[in-house]
Amino acid sequence: RNAEGGFDLEVAIVHSDGTSELYVGQVQGPRIDLATDAVVRPASAKDYAAATRMYGYVDGHLLWAWDIAALGAALASHASARLARAD
Repeated sequence: RNAEGGFDLEVAIVHSDGTSELYVGQVQGPRIDLATDAVVRPASAKDYAAATRMYGYVDGHLLWAWDIAALGAALASHASARLARAD
C-alpha cells in the first residue's frame, strides 16, 4: 500500500500510430487514476503531450474517462463512457 492507502500502478499503452504512453497512478477502492509520465510519438503522429485516465465502478457500472493535451491545447476531455452489464 502507498501513503494514500491505495496501490501504485505503472501502465504502458501503445497505439496503432506508434504513439506510446507510460502512465503512473494508483488503485484506491473501486477507482483507478492514471496520468502520463511520458508520451513518445513518431514524427508522423499528431502532436500529443499528456493524458489522464480514470476508471471507476459505481452502482454496477464501469465508468471511464480519458483527458488529453494535444495539438497545443491544454488537458481536456477527449472520451468517456459508462458501461453497464447486459442482463
